[in-house]
Amino acid sequence: MSAPNAGRQSPDPERQSGAQAGQTSDNVNAQGAGPKEGAEQASDKTKESLSSNPEHPLKEHSEETTSKKV
Repeated sequence: MSAPNAGRQSPDPERQSGAQAGQTSDNVNAQGAGPKEGAEQASDKTKESLSSNPEHPLKEHSEETTSKKV
């Protein structure tokens, strides 16, 4: 059977690369994604640069406009 569009056929099975043949990695962590160091250390490092509890920019305004003044 020939392909309707030339150049769109998969190579013969013996000539396919590992990815084309459907081979996957046994170790999902060995795929090159994720932090190089431990995830917990990377998370801690990121959290260190954040302010502890930022205040919403409109907090003061909303308290002024919604508070009941006597």
